[in-house]
Amino acid sequence: MKEPGKGELAQLFISIIGKEVTIEETSEISGLEVERIAELISSQDSLKFFNKKGKKELKICCDYSWVSKNLSQKIKLRTREIDEIDDIMKTKFPKHAEKYWSENKKINRDLMSRTLGEWIESELSFLAGFSLWFREKELDGNLDLSTLISDAVGKNVSASGNIEFDRERLVLLKTLTTNALTAIKDMSPAGKIAYRSMDVAVIKGISDGDENYAEKMKGRTLTQKTAWWKFW
Repeated sequence: MKEPGKGELAQLFISIIGKEVTIEETSEISGLEVERIAELISSQDSLKFFNKKGKKELKICCDYSWVSKNLSQKIKLRTREIDEIDDIMKTKFPKHAEKYWSENKKINRDLMSRTLGEWIESELSFLAGFSLWFREKELDGNLDLSTLISDAVGKNVSASGNIEFDRERLVLLKTLTTNALTAIKDMSPAGKIAYRSMDVAVIKGISDGDENYAEKMKGRTLTQKTAWWKFW
């Protein structure tokens, strides 16, 4: 399964995420010539990435279904999870991209360093890491940190707390199953780092505020000659 990678097709796709626009409007947004846009959306390669609408005046918009197809070739997902990702990409991702990927009200990514597909998959994996961490730790509005801290200090500890975090960012994947979140998290370093970074942040906050915890964790780490919070 191909994707709109690093070229003009990717530039065209990212410029109209969440929009339904005419070719002239697309030209203004993307910086591509009208003739070039017409050529791109008429090519066989573009059919899976764009939908064309309107009888009197042609309008184009993004088709996001290629994302779930690419994911399903890399990780194990159930049919209903693939359908859910399709729905997320269609209904939630455009608003997410407009909020978190925009610069001066324009969605932008460095398409020379990564393909558009890599940007999207990295974002999903990153958010899956955070989402899974909160799903595992959160209960009735509070975070159960007992297992995390017990592992860090080497003995059973009972602990709970609250963490300030941009929860709006996690809305994108909120409805996914734990199975899907785990698979998407594990498919790239971004997801694994996101998951572990929460553990590290919690322990750092506790150790900074409690010297006894800090000494216990330090002593355990030195004895084992390996960090308990090793990423993978």
